[in-house]
Amino acid sequence: MNPFTALEQQPPALQSVQLLLMGVFLTSYLAAVTSLLEANGRLRAAWVALATGVGMGFVFTPWTLGALIAAGSVGAVGLFIGASWLLSRALGVHEHATTLLPELEEDESPEALPALISVPAAASGPAARGRLAAPTAPAPLG
Repeated sequence: MNPFTALEQQPPALQSVQLLLMGVFLTSYLAAVTSLLEANGRLRAAWVALATGVGMGFVFTPWTLGALIAAGSVGAVGLFIGASWLLSRALGVHEHATTLLPELEEDESPEALPALISVPAAASGPAARGRLAAPTAPAPLG
């Protein structure tokens, strides 16, 4: 059976559940493979992606259609990550590592580093654990 005709023949009552599962799968998979979250968050996102990927096999009428959609979205994310990596290598973004401290890049003295870095006491406590990872910025193109 053609997967596109099988996609058109899905029961209308399950279409909202199918869309919800596909959205949760794609979001959690992206959170699992990128460095948006810390290690524990990525592991939890991977478990959610696995559970929703298996769930997609149950809510699609031929279960192979759910597996094809999950595999296709994983492949599309892989192609996007590969293309963006190739583009950043071609533009030379990886050749210059940033320090996220513009004052240090201009000064370029390693002795100034301890004076520039100050961590607030509240940010280093147990409340800071389990939060999003530190932000990263792309290297300047110039």
